[in-house]
Amino acid sequence: MDLLYYILAGAGVGFAIGLTGIGGGSLMTPLLIMFGIPFHTAIGTDLLYAAITKMNSAYLHHKKQTIHWRTVYLLGIGSIPSALITAYVLRTYFEDSNDYKHILTLSLGIMLILTAGVLFFRDQIQNMFASQS
Repeated sequence: MDLLYYILAGAGVGFAIGLTGIGGGSLMTPLLIMFGIPFHTAIGTDLLYAAITKMNSAYLHHKKQTIHWRTVYLLGIGSIPSALITAYVLRTYFEDSNDYKHILTLSLGIMLILTAGVLFFRDQIQNMFASQS
């Protein structure tokens, strides 16, 4: 029965991503946690799944020339070093994944709330940035 739940969760999240373009991590990670998978394993599993599925999407968007490469570069300048530093800190200062479970829980909760807020106030945020340029 678990197999069916995983397949349905993947199909539901895939449908939502295709419909809205919203990242699956905000949907799939909480679902995996609800299925009883430990936080760090749910996050790692979702990241690997996302990486594999996004490679195809990136290729198709590259072919259609719908990628703004300067933005990719700027995002990478911040996110790649930050991800590496975070992994180093977690590995160095925590012996077991249960030791930083509270950090994962808090971070995940904050990011889900921020994502919901950005979606809810999207028009106002876009208007604010449009008026500044």
